[in-house]
Amino acid sequence: MRALLFLVLLGSVAHAQSAPDDGYCDYVHGVASATSVVQMSPTFLGMFGYVDQSIASATVAPSTTLRMIGGVRYSFSGLYSGIATKQHADADCRRHTALESVRGETNARALAARAKVLDQALGEAEQILKESNADFEARRATAQEATALRLRVEEIRQLSADAHNQLSALPAATDKPLGAAMVEYHQADADMETYEAKLRRAAAFDLNVRAGVDEFLDSTVANPTQFFGVVELDLNLGLLFQGPGNSQAAAGRKRLVETGHDPLGVDATIERVRTLIEVESKRQQDNAALVAELQRQLDALAKIPGDDSKKYRQTVWFDYVKAKADQAFLTAHLAALREVAGGEAK
Repeated sequence: MRALLFLVLLGSVAHAQSAPDDGYCDYVHGVASATSVVQMSPTFLGMFGYVDQSIASATVAPSTTLRMIGGVRYSFSGLYSGIATKQHADADCRRHTALESVRGETNARALAARAKVLDQALGEAEQILKESNADFEARRATAQEATALRLRVEEIRQLSADAHNQLSALPAATDKPLGAAMVEYHQADADMETYEAKLRRAAAFDLNVRAGVDEFLDSTVANPTQFFGVVELDLNLGLLFQGPGNSQAAAGRKRLVETGHDPLGVDATIERVRTLIEVESKRQQDNAALVAELQRQLDALAKIPGDDSKKYRQTVWFDYVKAKADQAFLTAHLAALREVAGGEAK
């Protein structure tokens, strides 16, 4: 009964962890739960038959006498391994969350800014399309002009749909600070290596206790001691020489992550972020000049009366919307990247 209660408690603790929406943390915590519950649970022992001698008993029994041995074994090394396994899953989840902040959150904020501009422009685009259709029906516009404008409206719709589709594949944009995200990623990755070293260490020793009943089924055989209790320690001498290897592994893994050669964390290096900032800054400057020029043209065309001026202004307006959406994307992306880089610098 106590063993059953022990298993239930272990399971409830393992499932108490929270997980992000993409399911990764649920996955790693679930694997750790299934693994650690076996590592941390007791093992039931049972032997029945013509047993000459049990490792739990120092006496030799007659080979012609039926004997039953039953008990429980608990490994403190398994407890150590189970805790390390769950801690490793926690670190893995933290690393994944931090990486999504560096890689996914920055893009999500930029795409959300672009989608907002495009969504706001769709209302005016629909109104322009409505006016164009009315002009075509009144023979104030040609079929080619009406078709060209319809294609421009459809392009805005498609750009908005693409932005929302890309957003749906990323974590939802939040207002949480990104400054510590990269630091957290590197720390969580280092913690994972620490717990992996603990698991390697646990494989080199086994400390366990066993207790149970040792009973001869033949009543004529003297069996003064029916219960047994044993403490056992198995130690592999390689444990004494594991330290340098674990230190080398930790140092090598740290260099691998920091240099960006780790395929998983290629986007979580300060060099990568600074390169992106440099590229996006140049794009933002060039695009800002384009937005300003298109805005100047729109203002100038608004002062010129006539249908030709109106049609040309509509053409310029669609280019302005696309450039403005790009500018919103670049501005938000740069702000998020600089927030990440600023946190790393600290």
